[in-house]
Amino acid sequence: KAKAKAKEKKVEQLADAEVQLVKCNDDPKKEDRWSNRPFPTSSVQSLFNCDREDSLCNYYYSNNFFDKDCGLGKEFAHHIDDAQAMKLNGTLWNFMPSVGFPTITMNNTCLNLEHHTFVKQGNSLGKASTEMVLQNIGSHEGETDEIRCFTERLSFLHVHKAGGSSLHNAFNFMASSKNALLVRHKFFDPSYSPGKPKKITRASEEMTNFTLQSLATASKYPDEEFAPQQHVIFAAVRDPTERFISSIGQALGANGSSGNHIAPTLKKACIKETSAETLKCLAHYVQDYGFWIELHFTPQVIDIAFTTMWQDVPIAMFSFKNLKDILNHFGREHVHVRDGSNDRYRADPILTNMTVADYDEESLRIVCDIYEMDVRMQRSLGYEVPRCDPYISRVDNRRGM
Repeated sequence: KAKAKAKEKKVEQLADAEVQLVKCNDDPKKEDRWSNRPFPTSSVQSLFNCDREDSLCNYYYSNNFFDKDCGLGKEFAHHIDDAQAMKLNGTLWNFMPSVGFPTITMNNTCLNLEHHTFVKQGNSLGKASTEMVLQNIGSHEGETDEIRCFTERLSFLHVHKAGGSSLHNAFNFMASSKNALLVRHKFFDPSYSPGKPKKITRASEEMTNFTLQSLATASKYPDEEFAPQQHVIFAAVRDPTERFISSIGQALGANGSSGNHIAPTLKKACIKETSAETLKCLAHYVQDYGFWIELHFTPQVIDIAFTTMWQDVPIAMFSFKNLKDILNHFGREHVHVRDGSNDRYRADPILTNMTVADYDEESLRIVCDIYEMDVRMQRSLGYEVPRCDPYISRVDNRRGM
């Protein structure tokens, strides 16, 4: 009965998704879209195989969402043009962290989930490589119940304030195995001189090309083997009303963001006597000055599109509610790298104590309006954002034939 319910829920989500396209009888890019490629349905046991009836993820297509003709978020596509222009003129996310994504190849990488140690199971397959063909793919139980083995090639997108730091921790941990290899694609370093873009060097150009080549080999989960360099990209996305509070804590000088140069301005303008007043002030501030003022305020759909360099790739998308499932998959369920509830993490007790209960109708309406594109994206994947239902109408995204 549980399996039947899971299948029913999965079918409902896929029916709603419609691969992020609205009604569009004349789709000039129909034949070129990744979502229209013939690709075998996979039954391989893996948390990252969204084809399975019991999977927690759905495939998302960023290029479809922002398509200016037929995209579910077509009226937000101008933000992509804005990001490209700011990147070129050196004003995009100044003083913020670098952007990219890691890829891990696991070649029968076996983990004792009870002791959090790597163990040898069966024949040694040697060191992992991005160029190797991976066979007998997926996740498998080892010789005892507490052992899990992985043979797959995965990349993850760090969606800011959606568990990215904890996922980095999990990837780094798995990469410490002799049967795993981690490769990083760090293709963008924001300028530390606003208005003066960083000089394009041979090394930076090579990294850009290296990242584009990697994105060209991204796919949905394969049904038999991973070809050389083939990988599955995944990400987690969060209810934007919850994420905004976490973004506030980070942008106003939490650990890791004290050098972002805008925290003092934000604190001076908006730290009030209560968390509710502070939240409302910052909602108005981001509405007035735009979400570009700090990387962590960037909508998740833009974060994802930028990190995949505007390329048409499928992304196995999870709800933030399933973050613990992903971490547990890699034996890192106890990890919480950036804990906003920790007394020493955020820059002011007002921020530490801020919760979604501090929203009133005005502040909630503003935040839902700022992140309407995230609400649309998450709804298309079957992830509801109930706090925004009174403010963001639903879009008919059934495609024309």
